[in-house]
Amino acid sequence: MAAPEATDDRSAQRGDPQRRAIHAAAITQFSERGFSGTSMTNIADAAGMSRPALYQYFRNKGDIFSSAFIALIEEHVDLALAALDGAGTAEYQLDRFLQRFEGDLWEHMAASPHSEEIMSAKNGEVIAGFKVAAERLWGGCADYLDRVAPTVEPEQRSDWVDLLHYAPKGFKFDTPTVAVYRRRLAALARGVAADIASDDV
Repeated sequence: MAAPEATDDRSAQRGDPQRRAIHAAAITQFSERGFSGTSMTNIADAAGMSRPALYQYFRNKGDIFSSAFIALIEEHVDLALAALDGAGTAEYQLDRFLQRFEGDLWEHMAASPHSEEIMSAKNGEVIAGFKVAAERLWGGCADYLDRVAPTVEPEQRSDWVDLLHYAPKGFKFDTPTVAVYRRRLAALARGVAADIASDDV
């Protein structure tokens, strides 16, 4: 059986069940052990495969780290955008959108004693992958606001996107608990939804 071809096309790789298993194992190992404390053997064992088999998919630990965290962000972007297409009021949809992206990722990072090390281990590939994912996320949010508030001035809709995008960064300033952070996100969704409703009447 031939080894999978190495490729930089992350979207094509996301559907590969073996890569998904490796990503899940890697995220768990990095969260539990930190970047420096995680070895290729740890990841291979957690993924239920041999270390040589792991090298058929990834060159090294840094390669797995990049691929796994980009895939994690992309998964949360998918969930957040799906929430905007779900049933419910604008408040509910915006809250689900923020919770699936911001809230779930904050909860994941808060659960790891190595979150600072993990964040500092980001390389150029991870940063570029995050940028692409963020463009998709906020472009989808802008499209959603165009649909739910078509009569509102474009500048106002752009302000809503900025508020939804940047306010959660400030919400983390005092390193809140996950529950407090999620309440802040819900309040933000409530405020933007109320503004949408007041501009639509």
